[in-house]
Amino acid sequence: MSKVQEAVLTKLPLSNDFLVKAKTGTGKTLAFLIPAVETALKSLSPQDIKAGRQCSILIVSPTRELAKQIAEEARRLLRFLPLKVHCLVGGEPKGPQIRLLNSNRCDVVVGTPGRLNDMLENVRDFKYQTSQVKVLILDEADQLLDMGFSEEVRRITSALPPDRQTLLFSATVSQDIKKIAAQSMRPQYTFIDAVDPNDVNTNLQTKQSYIVADYEEQLVLMRNIIENKVKVNGKIMVFCPTTKATMLYSELFRSILPNWIDEMDDERPRSRSRHSRFGPPPQRRAGPKIFELHSRKSQVQRTRISDEFRRHPLGILFTSDVSARGVDYPGVTLVLQVGVPSSREQYIHRLGRTGRAGKEGEGLLLMAPFEESFVKMELPDLPIQKLNEKDLEVTDDHRKEVKDVAFKIADDSDGEDLLHDAYMAYLGYCELCSIIP
Repeated sequence: MSKVQEAVLTKLPLSNDFLVKAKTGTGKTLAFLIPAVETALKSLSPQDIKAGRQCSILIVSPTRELAKQIAEEARRLLRFLPLKVHCLVGGEPKGPQIRLLNSNRCDVVVGTPGRLNDMLENVRDFKYQTSQVKVLILDEADQLLDMGFSEEVRRITSALPPDRQTLLFSATVSQDIKKIAAQSMRPQYTFIDAVDPNDVNTNLQTKQSYIVADYEEQLVLMRNIIENKVKVNGKIMVFCPTTKATMLYSELFRSILPNWIDEMDDERPRSRSRHSRFGPPPQRRAGPKIFELHSRKSQVQRTRISDEFRRHPLGILFTSDVSARGVDYPGVTLVLQVGVPSSREQYIHRLGRTGRAGKEGEGLLLMAPFEESFVKMELPDLPIQKLNEKDLEVTDDHRKEVKDVAFKIADDSDGEDLLHDAYMAYLGYCELCSIIP
């Protein structure tokens, strides 16, 4: 039993509202599912349980991936009970979700703020189905606020019965979180801090390091880092600052490391190499699978890519921050962050995708010289070591290979547009994070 599970579950049965501070990757999903199910079952009559026409537990998650993960864990927990779990997220047609709700039991609903608000405001049946909610759970509340969902959260909480129980889980507890707690929870709620005050919020089994390099050297450094890691034990997540940067790096590495198949392929190529959209790369050995995940993918694509990356023994996932929190990808041995994250908390959440469940992991941060102050100002208490780029053994052949690929993509009209869009998006990201020198 994890610390957060022990802190919450030893207080069963819960009658009060709870604000729980807990790190991601510590088993907090069960820490809120178990008491929520107990509260719901205790408050329902035998007739209500038999009918199953109204939602008893509503869970709000900041991202589609995390919502789907919570829904799957809830289904496993409830597999021996006559309760049905639904997942309502954007990026998927609303009609099939409504039909499933209306044709099945409606006991537990997990959703993202946008889709839940849409359903509450525009679907009459859903208003009825949520009119007797017994437990509301706000998971990753700090990320809900970071992603600009404070108004959506307010509208959701105001649409639900005021006598419900509310469980709010957050990795950090800022003044904004306390404000949301005051708005959504009953007075005299209970606060549980499941984070040790001496804990710096990173897994001690995760080796942390960073490299400072000029932009013209970063792509070739990424090439060597990724290739060397997958040769040893490679399942890698590469976090990029923007969606456009994720798209660009994915496309570059399909050509830099040819025959490394990506999620668009059904099987590993045999007689021919995998072609980038900007032309066929030279022949080389087959390698781990390349995945690309960001908000521009449809929900069907994102679900398929996430599931396949989980199953795949070797792979490289280029992703934006849609994968930064809560989502569990077993076997990730390296998290590579390209450019500084938006905050200390985001650095920690990204890093938390490796070194999970007691396993070892490694985190590497690649940044430009003007970004190095992020380490000194935001991460002074973390065991992060500076590496020398010379240790990565970059050769002139490596530089030429990367340069040729970059120029080849730039010469294509689509590639030129992608490069321009990625550059402009990065400038906007830097301005938003106040890291432009």
